[in-house]
Amino acid sequence: METQHGNNLHVIEKVGDIFDAPRRSVLIHACNAVGSWGGGIALAFRERYPDAYRIYNTHCKRSLPHRLVGTALLIAPRGGTRREHYVGCLFTSKRFGRNKDSPSDILAATEPAMLDLIQQILSEMAGEEVGELRICHINSGLFAVPWTRSKILIENLQVGEEDIPEGVTFSREIVAYAPE
Repeated sequence: METQHGNNLHVIEKVGDIFDAPRRSVLIHACNAVGSWGGGIALAFRERYPDAYRIYNTHCKRSLPHRLVGTALLIAPRGGTRREHYVGCLFTSKRFGRNKDSPSDILAATEPAMLDLIQQILSEMAGEEVGELRICHINSGLFAVPWTRSKILIENLQVGEEDIPEGVTFSREIVAYAPE
């Protein structure tokens, strides 16, 4: 079913807590490819989802940073967790801090990473309703890319009907949360 925006993703802006999400929601953030969630929103993810951090860190250690950039990692909720949220990691920069990629390289990696994540979400949730997709203002914190540039890129991404497996409900809406 097409939305009023056709096959394009649609970003809805809200102010609030990205982590206060309904069950089966996917919480999305941009990551470096060396396995560090040491600052910014990534640190908040690490504190709330330590099992997801360990999976992310191991995933990074098993590959070279340049091979991860432009890809994504969908981490399913671990058994017994308080929150039943998926964590979506977009690998948009090889490193962090002074060694982070340039804004243009980060944006170039965001599109394929987001498309990869959506494919993983649709595959993981085949035959089920995909929960709310929540995204922080990716790339805008410690990666220093203006949010509006990432938002425009996301809203230009298309997910066609042929990309959505039979029996999967997918709304194409992504709720972007800015902190209060």
